[in-house]
Amino acid sequence: MTSKFNLNIFHKVVATLLAVTLIPLCTLWYVGNSTAERELTANISQNIVATMNTAAARINGWDDSNLRVLRQAGRLNDITSMKSERQLPVLTATGRAYDAFLVHTIAADGSNIARSDGSPLLNFRDRSYFNEVMKGAPVGRQVLLSKTTGKPSLLLGSPIRNDNNEVIGVISMGLNLSDISQVVTDVRVGATGRAILLDATNKVIAHGDAQKVKTALQDFSNHSALKTAGITDGPMTYQNDGKEMIGYVRKLPQGWTLLVEQEYDEAFAPLAQMKKEGRLLIIITIALVVALAYILGMALTRPINELTLIADKLSKGDFDVNITQSGRGDEIGSLARAIERLGISIKLAMDRLRSKSSA
Repeated sequence: MTSKFNLNIFHKVVATLLAVTLIPLCTLWYVGNSTAERELTANISQNIVATMNTAAARINGWDDSNLRVLRQAGRLNDITSMKSERQLPVLTATGRAYDAFLVHTIAADGSNIARSDGSPLLNFRDRSYFNEVMKGAPVGRQVLLSKTTGKPSLLLGSPIRNDNNEVIGVISMGLNLSDISQVVTDVRVGATGRAILLDATNKVIAHGDAQKVKTALQDFSNHSALKTAGITDGPMTYQNDGKEMIGYVRKLPQGWTLLVEQEYDEAFAPLAQMKKEGRLLIIITIALVVALAYILGMALTRPINELTLIADKLSKGDFDVNITQSGRGDEIGSLARAIERLGISIKLAMDRLRSKSSA
């Protein structure tokens, strides 16, 4: 016959103490974690957005200043003359003043008119920045491997107009991307946070971690952040290269894409530490409660077990017992005194029965 498990006093004491202690403790831990997670998430998002704002402002400022110079130069009579000998001094001076490796003018058919670097004249009708301007765009931009330097460069193009406001050519400035790269490299969000700047075709202009870029103008179209829904509205989490990241994407006026991202584990390390400490606290609390319950349970069950044994002896006629608990002032003491009186009563009754039997 299978014995049925019954809860004794010890089990009930343990269960009661655990319930009284752990229910409010776990509730507070859950509420505290939820509140801390919301606040930390908001702080992380604000930090990433603020970093994005700073980097975007510097990139846009750099681009705007160069474009403004190019537009001003394109309005000069020497440039609108479309004569090489008049354009060359302006192009040379502009290149020196604004650290451009090339400032040149292009005729409507794509042929060079003049260039600041003294190199042979080339044809640029295959360049998208030239074609964009000739089709009516106010500015043309293209990030490419420069024919002049062989390095990733930004080519800006602005229209040259005649007196009738007709586009008769393009003035272009070739800029090294070192300044932009420095802006991106300077972005730091913790130890793992970085920025990535992509051109209109999602090729890398600059990357905060140079080791992630294998080739010049590497295509990042498959980067997980670019496929994460809602990431242009606010920071979102995603998986990239086997790591969970939190990042924010913004489209810049130039058509470029700026991404600021940080490893999730680092960003939420304070929350993970708090959860770890909370779990440790609960484990310690459980151990203390069980230890306390054991002490209290033993304090309750030991005298009760002793009184049970005494009552069993009395029921069998063994009156040679010592009830030590009768001196206690609690309920166990009352029970002990009641058993003591019961034993005396049973003994007297048995004595009377013996007396009658012997008479």
